[in-house]
Amino acid sequence: MTHTTHIFHHRRRNLIWVICLLTAIFGIFLFAVLVGSGYDPDSNHSYWALVISLSLAAVIGLFVWVLLRNPRALVIDEDGINIPLAFKQPLRWEDIHRIRRVQTRVGLYGRRDWLIIDPSPGILAPLRLPVWRRLELWFQSRHGVRIPLHGLEGAPDEIVRSIQRFRPVVLE
Repeated sequence: MTHTTHIFHHRRRNLIWVICLLTAIFGIFLFAVLVGSGYDPDSNHSYWALVISLSLAAVIGLFVWVLLRNPRALVIDEDGINIPLAFKQPLRWEDIHRIRRVQTRVGLYGRRDWLIIDPSPGILAPLRLPVWRRLELWFQSRHGVRIPLHGLEGAPDEIVRSIQRFRPVVLE
C-alpha cells in the first residue's frame, strides 16, 4: 500500500493580518520618531530609532517572504511529520509517543485548534534553531511540539485524518 504525501501551507489571511498590524506599528513608530515632541536629535535616540526601524522592517520582510514564497508549513508522509521551517528532518513516527488534538473555547481570537505532538521519552524533535539541550528537553517534555491547525490552509479534520493514517490522534 502506497501512502501519499500531504502538504499544508500557512493560512494566507493570517499572514496578511500580521503584515498589516506590523506595518501599522512601524508607521506609528516612524511618525512618533519624526514628529514626536520628545525626540532630541542631539542624543543617541536616532541610532536606537534606526535599529528599531530596521528590526521592524526585517520582521515585516520575513512575513512578506512567507506570504509570497508560501513554503510548506506541514508535511505528513510515511517518514513522519515534518515542519520544514522548524525541523531539520521529519520527526519519525516511531519517535512519537502520543499525538493530541486540543480545541480551545471561543475567545478573543476565535476558536483555536492545536495539534500537540509528544515525542517519546529521551527523543527531541530535530529543531533547526540551536537551543540549549536542557531547555529544549524541559519545554518539549512539558508542552510537546505544538502545531496550530487554525493557522494552516485546509480543514483541521483533514489534517488530523492525514495523520491518523499513521498514528492515532487523541481528542482532548
